[in-house]
Amino acid sequence: MLEIEFKGKTVEEAINNGLLQLRCKREDITIKIVSEGTTGLFGLMGTKPAIVLISVDSKKL
Repeated sequence: MLEIEFKGKTVEEAINNGLLQLRCKREDITIKIVSEGTTGLFGLMGTKPAIVLISVDSKKL
């Protein structure tokens, strides 16, 4: 099974980035949320991206 880390401004964006890159459907993957991300001070300083680990069976690729 293949597991890859993806990032985005939100968890949903990180998942969508992974789906686009892997060319998979949501039902074909397993998602682990590593970090939900933060917006920081006024949305400018100290922002951290949301991070997810997406697992997909290599047969689905």
